[in-house]
Amino acid sequence: MNLSNTNIATSISVVFGFLLLLLLPFDKALIFFELDDFKEKYLGDAIKNLVIVCYGYFLIQRFGYTKVSGVFNFAPRHKKLIIIPLYFVLIGPLQYALFDYEFDHVQLINVLILLGAMITVGLSEEIIFRGFVLPNLIRGTSSDQSLVGPIVLSSLLFGVLHFLNLLNADSYFPLVLSQVIYATMFGVAFGVILLRTGSLLPLGLLHGLINFSSNWDDLPGTFEPAIVETYRMHDAIFSVIIVLPFFLYALKQLPKIDRKAVLSMYKD
Repeated sequence: MNLSNTNIATSISVVFGFLLLLLLPFDKALIFFELDDFKEKYLGDAIKNLVIVCYGYFLIQRFGYTKVSGVFNFAPRHKKLIIIPLYFVLIGPLQYALFDYEFDHVQLINVLILLGAMITVGLSEEIIFRGFVLPNLIRGTSSDQSLVGPIVLSSLLFGVLHFLNLLNADSYFPLVLSQVIYATMFGVAFGVILLRTGSLLPLGLLHGLINFSSNWDDLPGTFEPAIVETYRMHDAIFSVIIVLPFFLYALKQLPKIDRKAVLSMYKD
């Protein structure tokens, strides 16, 4: 993987900036509103993610990646590539139904807050990793080099960041490791889809919906059956298996990326 050291360093620096913003306690700014813990956390997260979106947008503009990132292209090419990963949105609800979760006492306002927060997560992560890091790494390649290197490296940076989940009090290492693997494969697939569709916004929204559908158990009033704890290892394995079809499908799309068209977007 013959990438420019300058572009790798820039990408890592930007990810480091993303990490710093991620660790800032934005929720503490809401302490005077006397919100419950759930609202304070997720509204704080939404504000934080919107700041990250602004950070990513500034970088994309500053480095001239507006066109290649697809940040303003709201009409993706090859729309079926956006539709296929929608099966992930169904997996979360199916798992909750399978394990007999109960949501009878969940308030609609909290569902909407969770949805909004997860959408901003998807937008913030996509604008940084697919909107800036991937184009930046592509720019650091030679004219005859494959796009595989930049796609994989940007995805590894994205995946490794999920080790931060070990900081959670109830973290379980096998599950966190599976999240790292899942996120890396997901990042590769989304990187390919971005370069094929030329549109970033659908990826951000799709990413957010997938996150939302798998986080209903965070909603106050949710009844979680005790049996769920005994399936944590199974959950870790399942999350990797379930992303494999999407990952393999995306790899089949890789040779279809028009490399000349991608590189021509840097000339504007």
